[in-house]
Amino acid sequence: MPKQNPIAVAQVQLQQGRHKGALKTVKSAMARHPKDARFPNLAGLAMCGLGQQRAAIPMFQKAIRLDPHFADAQRNLAQTLILLGMTEKALTLLDRMVAIHPEDEGAHYLQAQALANLGLTEAAEAAASRAIDLAPGQPRNFNLRGVLRNTLGLTDRALEDFETALRLDPTNIDTLINISLPLARQTRYDAALDAARRAVALAPAHIGAHLRLAASYLESGDQAAAQEEYREILTLEPQNAEAIERLAALQSREQNASLCESARAALKRAGSRHQERVSLNFGLARIAQQAGDSLAEARYLSEANRDMARALPYDAIRDSALNHAIMARFPAAPDGADPDQPVIPIYVLGLPRSGTTLVEAMLGAHPAVKPLGEQIVAGRQLYPLIESERAFGAAEIEDYLSAERRMLPELPAGVSAFTDKMPENYRLIGFLKTVHPGARFVHLRRDPRDVALSMWRGHFSGSALNYTYDLRAMAHRFNLYAEIMAFWHRLLPGQILDLPYEEMTADPEVASRTLAAHCGLDWVPQMARPDETAEAVLTSSAGQLRQPVHRRSVGAWRTHAEALAPFIAGLNPALWPGLDG
Repeated sequence: MPKQNPIAVAQVQLQQGRHKGALKTVKSAMARHPKDARFPNLAGLAMCGLGQQRAAIPMFQKAIRLDPHFADAQRNLAQTLILLGMTEKALTLLDRMVAIHPEDEGAHYLQAQALANLGLTEAAEAAASRAIDLAPGQPRNFNLRGVLRNTLGLTDRALEDFETALRLDPTNIDTLINISLPLARQTRYDAALDAARRAVALAPAHIGAHLRLAASYLESGDQAAAQEEYREILTLEPQNAEAIERLAALQSREQNASLCESARAALKRAGSRHQERVSLNFGLARIAQQAGDSLAEARYLSEANRDMARALPYDAIRDSALNHAIMARFPAAPDGADPDQPVIPIYVLGLPRSGTTLVEAMLGAHPAVKPLGEQIVAGRQLYPLIESERAFGAAEIEDYLSAERRMLPELPAGVSAFTDKMPENYRLIGFLKTVHPGARFVHLRRDPRDVALSMWRGHFSGSALNYTYDLRAMAHRFNLYAEIMAFWHRLLPGQILDLPYEEMTADPEVASRTLAAHCGLDWVPQMARPDETAEAVLTSSAGQLRQPVHRRSVGAWRTHAEALAPFIAGLNPALWPGLDG
């Protein structure tokens, strides 16, 4: 009986997930064929399958030494380096590969991954596009470019890529997960929910699919379904940190009493896994808050925020320079007559956690207003322009409007205004007024100490709110906020409505009437009862919209005055007059 080819045997074993058997097969063959590069390459793949990525690197390197033109081994090495976070080394290898073999689709795909990991998203998108040109039938390339375009704020183009990927492979779980969020950003909540449900149906044990489905339920306002989904995740993975954190935020005090034990056990096992520790500490802080244990809550919050501040340090010098650069661009009020716009934007802005979600819900209760949540087009388009000191002339304004048209969903008939409640658009008021002279601006004001407490309790996605994890950094940023808002009020007197959170929650009807008048709307009673009509929203405060307007958080900072002391001491009294003791 002829001997079986060890290459073929090992490949079958790898395909079947029998990584130990494959490693045994190739190690035996390596001893007999020490100069055959294919065996160390297969050994590296088997080691990766066993979770031994670091041990796999010398194997891939050996294969490349034996055959410097072995493209598979080079791609495998690059992929392993990326997985281990050794991205710059991977990119050096991949740059060399694509220079020698520009037709290597796999190398361009990995190059896009590496560039994305380094934050070079535009370069990554270009590399993914080259991979698509070389292999237009490969769904993974469209999926990757969709992720990158979504990061760049090109929601419409990202959706096109995800839809193409799904046409090529309708059962791809990653693509179904990835398409759900941009669908939600375009307020296509039913489609977003459907994509997440399909992912879970196709892969019932896929944690990422369940997490996205739970988030979709939250966005559509179904908190009960979201809770069930997070509980399902914990049956699959009992110590999943993200599910514990999210569930703690949704459950009652009684329900969280049993979750507390799991959270503490998971925290003990988290070790050096930073993201898991952060999620679990935020979850345990919420449980302690419900139990009225302010000391334990402060301890957990201190741990969570310390870890986040280390991972995402705040650059106070750069932030101050950005503030001053923006103000220097507007020695006078922006030019431009109030155009006859059929649909006007209403910008709801202020510090995050100052009440912007509630105001958008009030406006969204009006039949002529479409709430669009936190649109990212302003930040995506304007910050690179500001930092590069480019002019904001007619061409740049047209570029902005073109990007905005791509980002905005189709608005229903009868709508005369839409809201953008990205809170930190407060820095960009002058630019937004230049682009849309007829826009309305609603500025939420709230006791900065209550805002700081809410931020201190918050675990935010992305890095834009990195200042919220350090109390001194938070005070610095709050001072910059107060400074630039005073500047806009001087520049545009009477054009920005200041709406105090405390007054709004004390009398929603009076506040909503003031809001309607400022925005040129006829007041309707539903505006005073946003909990009864709130649409689906993409915000960490979404759950609060399903509750009647309340004042429970007003003055809550006093319970945590000691923990917030560095923040309170850092506030500039000249910018924050009138704060009581």
